Amino acid sequence: MTTTGRALRASSLPVCWSSEFDALSSPRARALACEHTVASVDRMPAAYRYGIAVALRLFPFAFRLSTGHRPDRATPAQIRHGMARLRVLPGYGEVLRATTALALYGALDGAVPGNRDTSEGPR
Repeated sequence: MTTTGRALRASSLPVCWSSEFDALSSPRARALACEHTVASVDRMPAAYRYGIAVALRLFPFAFRLSTGHRPDRATPAQIRHGMARLRVLPGYGEVLRATTALALYGALDGAVPGNRDTSEGPR
């Protein structure tokens, strides 16, 4: 597992995604979302990769500061409130918006960058 993969897993961010977006509520969709997000971030230049990994590692701490709750134990309402507060922070908000967009693309497309199986034909 890559640095990004470990950081995403430790962040509990996928729990927040599944609470915020119906498209990410199933375990399969979450797995595809995480796979796509990690693969996409891992293709970025090193400085971006490590910056995102640090932001992901800090996510549980930032979430707890903004809500008073751990992301993996928060209610859906607390998650929505915490994510809304974190998304407006300069820099950190961009990371959350970008990783969330990548997650949604992964769950909806079911494809990992560079590993698209074309044996089934176009999707």
